[in-house]
Amino acid sequence: MTAKRSIVHVLLTALMLLVVALYNGFPLTESDTGAYIESGVRNLIPKDRSPFYGWFIRYTSLWSSLWYTVIAQCLLTAWLLHRLMRMLLGDRTHRVYMALSATLVAFTCVAWVCDYLMPDVFAATLLLGILLFIADEHATVTSRITYVLVIFLSVIVHNSHFLILLLFALSIGGWALLRKRREVLAKAGVLVLLSGAGWTLMCSVNAANGYGFVYSRGTHVFMVTKFAETGILSRYLDENCEKKNLRICQYKNDIPDFSWDFLWGEQSALYKAGGWDSTKTDFDVIIHDVLTTPRYLRMFAQKAAISTARQLTHVQAPRKASVQGFWSSPIQRIGTFFPDEQNEAMLSRQYHGELSSGAGNLFYMLFFVTTSMILLQQRRKLGQDLVLIYGIVLLFFVVNAFVTSVGSTVIYRFQYRVFWVLPMLNAIAIVGIMGKKNGVKEEQREIN
Repeated sequence: MTAKRSIVHVLLTALMLLVVALYNGFPLTESDTGAYIESGVRNLIPKDRSPFYGWFIRYTSLWSSLWYTVIAQCLLTAWLLHRLMRMLLGDRTHRVYMALSATLVAFTCVAWVCDYLMPDVFAATLLLGILLFIADEHATVTSRITYVLVIFLSVIVHNSHFLILLLFALSIGGWALLRKRREVLAKAGVLVLLSGAGWTLMCSVNAANGYGFVYSRGTHVFMVTKFAETGILSRYLDENCEKKNLRICQYKNDIPDFSWDFLWGEQSALYKAGGWDSTKTDFDVIIHDVLTTPRYLRMFAQKAAISTARQLTHVQAPRKASVQGFWSSPIQRIGTFFPDEQNEAMLSRQYHGELSSGAGNLFYMLFFVTTSMILLQQRRKLGQDLVLIYGIVLLFFVVNAFVTSVGSTVIYRFQYRVFWVLPMLNAIAIVGIMGKKNGVKEEQREIN
């Protein structure tokens, strides 16, 4: 494929990836979208999230349109998809590449992930960047540097990504050490360094803004929120409030059942006890006690395993996109910082509760099951390189589910954002196998 056709393929794939936003009438939003917009435009350092996705919005929007941000996300994803197809399929015709792109957009949720004004898409670009960095043996120096930059960008836009990358790199590095795969071990070392660089950068940003050399000012709140969700907090308070002077003990009967209520509910024990900053000292004590006391630690480990398993099942796009009304944070922030686009957002299908992926999810699952069954029948024809790639994808899924479910909560967004890579890989692998069969037939014809 010529450079010109490669560019055309990336551009047309990016256009196809915009289909959900175009159908909706505006880029998709979540409740957190408003906070990202505000932090980026006002150049703020949030206590509960990375500032880098906000800055990504700030610069990719060109201070004029949020459409430019989702276009940038679609272009990056399209380029990574193109590179992955080139790596696995080689120099196929332009029609094959375009047909694959159209199939992926039609039968997976990739367009949903790309079209949200949220950092979720960067979990997928992190996985794709890792795949290419480890498996693209014929990449040029420029391509390898680009893969590293994509991985680093993907790490810094969300607080969970540095830990996902670190645990993944340590796991794949341990496997490479046992199997004596030096080239994979060396690349795992680079990934560990990238994770460390992301952590250091985030700590440095906080320090430069007077918040101390810390990765996140909200870690203590998220950890205790997880304890509250799993019932560990209530048990801890019942057993320790008579011995320890903790503010939250006064409100131990006001702990909500759901994590979001504890984290954001105005009547939650968290806010009655003083809020995020005032509870840090007490929450640090609780976290230390839970993680160093065997009975609490066993309970936490059990809950972590169950949460991880539950998270792994959340693979579909939202059945119905959440409705963001007029007084919601996203609509208000759009009105403040992109006033000419507020009416556009309010005219969207999502605003009126009319955006659903119900039918699409059915075809999505059928596509995944069908392609998986085909590959199981053809498993002997999968090369070792492709087996390694599948191993990387599955390992990443488990690490992603573990970090997001334990560090936050079980919710559809955290796993469906990456799962689409698996059926996509199935489709590419099937095309590759079919191509080999056709090649063998042509050789036999020439011999005859």
